[in-house]
Amino acid sequence: MHTNTEINHHIMYKHAKEKISGTLQEFSSLQEDTIQTIMEEWKILIKETKPQYLKTILGIADVNNIRSLSEEEWNYLKIEMEQSFQVKIRTGVLVTGEEQKNRDTTWWTGKKKLQSENYYLTNYLSFMKRELPQKVLETINDDTDIIMNNLADPEIESFSRYGMVVGHVQSGKTSNYASLICKAADAGYRFIVVIAGGQNNLRDQTQARLDEVFVGVNYSGVGHLPGFKREKMPVSLTNAKNDFKIETARAQGTTNFDNMNQPILVVIKKHTKTLDHLLKWLDIHYKDQVDKAMLVIDDESDYASINTKKEEDPTVINEKIRLLLQKFKKSAYVAYTATPYANIFIDHNAKNEDAGRDLFPSDFIYALEAPSNYFGAEKIFNKDNEKYVVDIPDDEVVYELDDEIIYPPNNTPFVIKHKKDYDSELKKLPESLKDAVRLFVINIAIRSLRNQKKHNSMLIHISRFTGVHIKVKELVASYFKDLKEEIKAYGNTAYPYKFTHLKAMSDTFSTRLKDIEFDFDTILKEICLLIDSVQIVDVHQKAKIPLAYRKDIQSNVIVIGGLSLSRGFTLEGLSVSYFLRTTIYYDTLMQMGRWFGYRIGYEDICRVYLTDDMNKKFGFIIDATNELIRRLNDMQDENLTPEQFGLAVQLHPDSLLQVTARNKSKYTEDMYLEMNLDGQIKETRWLSNLNEDLDANEKLLKETIRDLQNGSFEHEETESHVWKDINKKIIQKFVGKYRLYNNDPLGLKSRMPIEFIKDYIDRVNIDWDVVLYNGKSETIFHADSIQIQRQFRTVKEKHGYYEVANRQLSRANPERIIMPAAFKKIKSHEMREKLLKPVLFIHALELEDTDANRINAVGFSISFPISKDPFVNNVKVRINSVYKKQLEEAYKDEVGEENVYEDE
Repeated sequence: MHTNTEINHHIMYKHAKEKISGTLQEFSSLQEDTIQTIMEEWKILIKETKPQYLKTILGIADVNNIRSLSEEEWNYLKIEMEQSFQVKIRTGVLVTGEEQKNRDTTWWTGKKKLQSENYYLTNYLSFMKRELPQKVLETINDDTDIIMNNLADPEIESFSRYGMVVGHVQSGKTSNYASLICKAADAGYRFIVVIAGGQNNLRDQTQARLDEVFVGVNYSGVGHLPGFKREKMPVSLTNAKNDFKIETARAQGTTNFDNMNQPILVVIKKHTKTLDHLLKWLDIHYKDQVDKAMLVIDDESDYASINTKKEEDPTVINEKIRLLLQKFKKSAYVAYTATPYANIFIDHNAKNEDAGRDLFPSDFIYALEAPSNYFGAEKIFNKDNEKYVVDIPDDEVVYELDDEIIYPPNNTPFVIKHKKDYDSELKKLPESLKDAVRLFVINIAIRSLRNQKKHNSMLIHISRFTGVHIKVKELVASYFKDLKEEIKAYGNTAYPYKFTHLKAMSDTFSTRLKDIEFDFDTILKEICLLIDSVQIVDVHQKAKIPLAYRKDIQSNVIVIGGLSLSRGFTLEGLSVSYFLRTTIYYDTLMQMGRWFGYRIGYEDICRVYLTDDMNKKFGFIIDATNELIRRLNDMQDENLTPEQFGLAVQLHPDSLLQVTARNKSKYTEDMYLEMNLDGQIKETRWLSNLNEDLDANEKLLKETIRDLQNGSFEHEETESHVWKDINKKIIQKFVGKYRLYNNDPLGLKSRMPIEFIKDYIDRVNIDWDVVLYNGKSETIFHADSIQIQRQFRTVKEKHGYYEVANRQLSRANPERIIMPAAFKKIKSHEMREKLLKPVLFIHALELEDTDANRINAVGFSISFPISKDPFVNNVKVRINSVYKKQLEEAYKDEVGEENVYEDE
C-alpha cells in the first residue's frame, strides 16, 4: 500500500491540476497557445510564491503538502489539459416530421428561455463546469436548446411529441438529457420520468447522477452551490437505492400536482413491475388524464421498449410506456440511444385502441456529434487498429463445442456459444486472459505514476449466464492470488524476472506497451505498492457484493459480468477489456462494448482483447453506422422526415439483420425482404477456397473479357482496363455464373447479398461500366490481348473460404478510376452519388494465406449509383434451418425470455 507520505505527495499535483483546470474553464474559447501560456503562469506562481501563501491559493489544508512539481509532472498536466480542453465538437443533425415543420419550434429559445429564471439550468451549468470543457458544455447547451424547441410549450392545452436523440456509446448521453431535464423543469414540465435501462445497477447509477446534477440530495452536487434554493428542490419519488414503489411515493405526500411548484422526478428500471407500480399510483390519484406536462426520457430506448409483436397484442413494456404517455394530456417522449436501428423499424402508423400510438420518433430525430476526444469505435476499430486491439488466438477459443472433439482436460478453450451449465466445463484460464489481467495491473501502476489517482477497471465479458460468471471469477481470483503472492514476495528483489509470473508480466509489458515513458523496473516497484488494492467483482443478479465506485477511495477492480454490464452502465477508468460474446445484431454488439468513452491521460494504454471475427464485426458496424449518419445528414439537407429516414434505413443492405430480428422472423422460414442498393458498394470479401470454384472463376473471367473486348481502353495512370456502356447481359452472365462462397442467403455475414444483386441486374434496364484492375503482383493474368499484373491480397483461410484482410477487397475510392478530374479527390460514397451507371470492378487476385501459400483467384465488387427513382428489390428468401436457428439464438441472447430483462 502507499504510505501517507506518498499519498500526501499527490495532494500538491491534484490541487494544482484543479486550479489550472478552473482557470481554463473561464475561457469561452481557447487559442492554440492558451494552455501553454496558462501553464507557464502557474509554473512561475508556484515556484516563486511562499508556501504559506501558496497553501491559501491552492486550497491545501496542510502547508507540509506544499512542494515543487517536477518537469515530468508539469508535462502530465499539460497532456491532460490538452486532451480535456483542446476539444472540437459540433452541434448535431436534425430531421423533423411533416406536422413538426408547421409547429412553433422556437418557443423555448425565442420566448420561454428568455422569460424564465432558468434556475435548474444555471445550477447544472455551474456544477458541470468542474467536469466538462467550456466548449463541450456550450455544445450540450446548444443541442438541448434544439431538442427543447422540438418538444412543446407546457402552456399549450394538450400535446404529444415523439422524438429520438442518437448519441454514441458511452459518449455522454446522460449529460445531454440531464441538461434537457433541467430546461424542461425551468419551462414548466412538472412530471419527469427517466426510464433508465433494464438493470438495477444502471438505474441506480442514473439516479445518483441526476441527484447530483438536478436534485441536490442532502445538499450534495448542485445542492452544494451558493445559489441552491431548498424550496425549489425537485421532489424525487425514487432514490439511489430504491426503484419506484407506491408506498415510497405515498410517504412523499405527493398526490396533487396542482399544489406543487417543484418538478417531480421518477427514475425507474425498464421492467414491467416498476412501470406497473407507476401506472397504478397515477390511477389511484387521477382517474382521468393528468392536466400537467410530462417528459419521458427513455434511455437505451432500443432495448425492450420496442414492440416486437403484432399491434393488437404489443409487448408488455412497450404497452406500459404507451399507457403512461396516454395518462397525461401533455406528454413528450424522447428516446435516447446509441444504436437507433430498432427504433427506426417501428411502424410509424401503428396504433392500438387501448395503448395509443406506438413510439416511432415521428416528430424529430436528432443525432449528436461526439467530441474529438471521444474514444469510440472509429478510433479503436479502424482498418489498421493494431494499437488498441489484441487478438485472442484461434486455439484458445472455439465458437461452439463439437461433441466429436475431445479436448485435453487441462487445455479446454473458452467456448463462445455455450449453454447454461458450461461452468462445469471450465477448467483453466486461457493465456490471453492471464495476459489481460497482467496488463491491467501494469496499467494501474502507470496511471499512478502519472499522478492519475483515479478508479481503474478491467472488464471480462464472456457469457450471459450467472454460473459462468461465478466460475470465471473463481479462476481469475485463483490466478491473481498466485500472481499477487509472487509480486509481494519477489517484486522488490534484485532479480525478479527469474520467477514465472514476474517474467510473464515483463513480457506482457514489452509486448503490449512499447512506447511508454517508464521502464518495467519502475512500474514493478509501483505495482508492489498497490497490488493489495485490486478487487475481483462479479456483477449479476445473484452477486452478494455490489460494484461500487466510492468518492472517498480509489477502486481498482476486475469486473466479470454479462447482461448487467451490457448497456449503459459505466465502468470507471476502464483500460482493459476481454470480450468473447457474439451476436449478429449491430445494436446488441455495440452496446456490449463498454470500452467506449473518454480516456483522458491514459488512452494510449487502453486495450481490447477480441477474436479476429469480433474485430471484423465491429469494423462492419463502423461502416454501417457512418452510412446511417451520412444519410441523416442528407435528409436534413433535403428537408425529409423521420418516416422517410426510417424507410431508407430499413432498405439499407446492412440493416437486413434488424428486419429479421424486429419482425420476429424466427417464426417463419420464408421472408419477404426489401433492399435498396443505391449508393452502396458490395464486394466478395469471402472467396471460395475449393479448387474447382477457383478454376471455374478463372475460366469465367477469361470468357467475360472476350465478351468485353470491343470498346476497351487502358487507363493511363494505372494500366487497368476500362469498358464503358456495356450491355447488362454480359454483367448478368458474369454474376450469374460466378462461384460465390455463400451459405449466407441474406448477405448478413458475407456482406454480399447476391440474390438482390442478381435481381437488380435483371430488372434495372441500364448499361454498365466495367473495370479490370491492374495490380502490383509479379504474377501475370492474361486473356487474349489483355494482360495485367494480378492484385496482391493477404487472406485468412476459414472453413470453406478465404477472407480478405482488412475487410476490403477494393482499395480506397475504387470509383476514382472512372471519375472526371473534378471528382477524383472526393470520398468514395460521394463518388457513388456522382455515378450515372453501376460499375463492375473485376479483380484478378494473387492471394497469400497465413502459411505463405500463393493462390490465384478472382473477385468482384459493384458500385451502385443513386437513382432519381430508387429501385427497391423485393425478394422472397427461404432461409435454412441452421440460419433460422442462428437468428433465433441471437434474438434470445439479446433479450432473454419474453419480458424478463435480467441475467439468467
